[in-house]
Amino acid sequence: MDNRGEDRKDFAGRRSFRNDEGGRGERRGDDGNFRPRRFDREDGERRDFRKDGFRPRDGRGSRDRALGTIMDIDGDIMHLVMRRAQMVARLRRSGKLAPETEKKLRTAWEDKAARLGRDTRISRDLFVLLQTIEPLSKVEEEQAYYNLSPRTEPVEISIPAPSDTVASRLWLSVAAASGQVSTLKRVPLTDDVVSCIKSLNTLGGQLWWEDNGDVQHRGGTGFPRNLDKVIHVGGSELNLWLAIAFCAGMPCRLKITGDGALRTLDLGSVRRFLPQLGIRMTNVIPAQDGLPVRIECSGMLPDAIELPEDLPADFRAALLLASPFWESECRLSFPGKAPVLLSAVEGILTACGLEVRHEGDSVYAVKGALQVPETPSVAMDASVAASILMLPGFNGGRAELEGLWGTGRAQALAEKMLRGAGLNVNYGKGSVVCTGKERETAAPAPEIMAGILAEAPELLPLACVIMAAAVLEGTKASLPDTLDGEDRHTATVFLSRCGIEESDGELVKSERDVTGSWVAPSAQWAMAFALSAFLRPNQHLSNPGVLSGLFPSFWNMYNTLPRPELSRRRAAQETEDAKPARRRVIAHGVYGELPPEPASDED
Repeated sequence: MDNRGEDRKDFAGRRSFRNDEGGRGERRGDDGNFRPRRFDREDGERRDFRKDGFRPRDGRGSRDRALGTIMDIDGDIMHLVMRRAQMVARLRRSGKLAPETEKKLRTAWEDKAARLGRDTRISRDLFVLLQTIEPLSKVEEEQAYYNLSPRTEPVEISIPAPSDTVASRLWLSVAAASGQVSTLKRVPLTDDVVSCIKSLNTLGGQLWWEDNGDVQHRGGTGFPRNLDKVIHVGGSELNLWLAIAFCAGMPCRLKITGDGALRTLDLGSVRRFLPQLGIRMTNVIPAQDGLPVRIECSGMLPDAIELPEDLPADFRAALLLASPFWESECRLSFPGKAPVLLSAVEGILTACGLEVRHEGDSVYAVKGALQVPETPSVAMDASVAASILMLPGFNGGRAELEGLWGTGRAQALAEKMLRGAGLNVNYGKGSVVCTGKERETAAPAPEIMAGILAEAPELLPLACVIMAAAVLEGTKASLPDTLDGEDRHTATVFLSRCGIEESDGELVKSERDVTGSWVAPSAQWAMAFALSAFLRPNQHLSNPGVLSGLFPSFWNMYNTLPRPELSRRRAAQETEDAKPARRRVIAHGVYGELPPEPASDED
């Protein structure tokens, strides 16, 4: 349970890191000369530690005292981490820290961390994690949480559905490498999408985007050979795999950088595999597995490559996507389980006029003329679309999404869950419509849950919402036995905030109220938490901004229910910005007459 909203209120009352007049650090428990002092009041009574938040001195055992001390130390560590993040933020320029400044910090850290232990990897990873922490803004500190209390009216939704960000990046990579003119519609301009566009432009692409989500490629000659560039791929692993895969087929030298999440990425399996592609990868920071790295590509590839099973699945799919742009035809062997993105990649290559053949566990694209459609058809994101289509399942109404409903496994599982929740799903020309609610809510069947856990884990949060609604209506449900580890813990915590608890393997109603705000571990969990407010209003979410990485317009739609218009606030903002600036008026009558202006020849 997350109590970050309450903890912030008491944060200011903790000790501060100030220096006394003599320059000596002030520490809790000493008198400035580093002699222990008693926390006594002026009337001679002992200080009440309970009021100050410190551990009281009672008759508990040594284990309890040690536990209390550790908890106090953890609080001090968090205070220092936040203070450090604020100081680092002051040193950044345009959101980035100068390389020489970061090098000084790293060198000083390693000198001090040498006394922590023999394993230097732990200290290096800890430094990278500290560098990625961003302090909360003043508004976030004061607000502490986002209250979720939707209106209880039948919805009437008719909006364009956001395209799948993963499929959009695959299409943009093909368009940039081919040099052909094309336009993608309704692409959510998330940080990962924008970083992908910028990295492709660094490689020689001609992409630009509009505020309405249209991303266009102006044409050209594709990626030039013999590049010597520095590429920033943001915080997405897929952006990194696409950059390496498309550069593998041409001679080039690149330095690849990324955000904090990729600095701790284990590239060991990739580094061992790349020599088969004639690529050498070296670390910019010695003994660090993640980014930044330097790669040197020879452009000389074999006719057949066996992809190891420990290679990242998305990287294996990206290699197949980039293979038509290599000098010669290359057969890729996929032993073991095929990547989830493999079917999407094959669909893109087929839509571009190429033939994809399977021979055993080998897959390859037959060499031919590649023609990118002027307006590629990109399916809507299954998790986002299913969450929006679920809205009529609480108070009735109608939800229509304009776009292409995909034919993948995730879309099939989402449709089965929506129908089981009592909704009617219909497909029109270029749209999908959900109406209801006409039947009782049924929890997802075991075979549906098994498919979600195996092939579409992004649908697990929506499945938990439907489970909670079914239990509150009196239906029996239970979490699958194959759900374990961190996923099971997250699902249990989420259900407890919906008023559901697990008892003897079954989900039952709970009368216990869970206080405090919740930190959603992903954008899908945040959307599910927003839906859970229909079951139990006034839910508190601490990180609503996590949805900006999947569907930035979600809160605009959610806050304007039951008839949302995504362009309403944007149009109002543009009208406000279009107003002329107010003239500055100097009032003479209030403050007295102003002195006359001096003549032109006076100073």
